[in-house]
Amino acid sequence: MNLTRYIYSGPQSAASLRVGDKRELFEALLLPGKSVELPADHEYTQVLISLKHLAPAPPVSAPVSPAVTEPSETKKGAKPNGS
Repeated sequence: MNLTRYIYSGPQSAASLRVGDKRELFEALLLPGKSVELPADHEYTQVLISLKHLAPAPPVSAPVSPAVTEPSETKKGAKPNGS
């Protein structure tokens, strides 16, 4: 089963779909303005698209790894409080 990411814009809802050759149960929570992954070729997904309740979600960019910095020389102990 291939899932496609969409942005949902209909009323708050939930769906239980039978998918795949084995007709496995697939459940989705549909929240306005949130992304949802649904099987693109499923009849229910096609109905939501035709009702304009689903729009393709923008592609997810690869996570940015934090920059690695060399440890600086630090002094351990209490910091002066300025008094």
